[in-house]
Amino acid sequence: MRRTITTIALAAAAGIAATANAGVTFSNVSITGTLASGAAWVLGGAGDDIDFTFPNALVGDGQQFRSGVITITFLAKSDKAMNLDKLGLSILGGLSGSGTIIFNEVVEDLINPGIIATYGVTLTQNSQLPHTADIHFSRESTYVKVKKTLILSAIDTRDFDLAGVALVEQKLVPTPGAAALMGMGVLVMGRRRRA
Repeated sequence: MRRTITTIALAAAAGIAATANAGVTFSNVSITGTLASGAAWVLGGAGDDIDFTFPNALVGDGQQFRSGVITITFLAKSDKAMNLDKLGLSILGGLSGSGTIIFNEVVEDLINPGIIATYGVTLTQNSQLPHTADIHFSRESTYVKVKKTLILSAIDTRDFDLAGVALVEQKLVPTPGAAALMGMGVLVMGRRRRA
């Protein structure tokens, strides 16, 4: 009996590991806006994350613009249902004076059309950086459209005013497979019987 429970537990652990490594395919990536010059994107090593870099997303004193916008859109598809978007904002130059970064994200389900996640934050102090967030979907999906909007502003004051973004990281997280969850349930039941 113990050998059977151990075998099921190992199979469950393998199922969780395989699900965690399930890849996400990104397509139709678009980066536009007044601060998008030189922007680029690259896939992360695990295959489920995408990173965006912005060498010219800087506004304020001594810069070409006092305000500007970046809009990012892309499609993400996975063979496993996704239920979570891990977001990271890294800042080069940060915020100073009147510097402000407004970030909004909308995730739309393309299988059963509708918005399944939204997120928004306004950052006004350097101590708020870097900014990270877990954006939970209201329901799982295997195919989503993501739209991110960044608005940078640094109005002219007597202080040194600056707002800049260098990197936005995103990781879409597949849910654990049903077989793995069932195996974990059997493991828990096996522990109860021993007690």
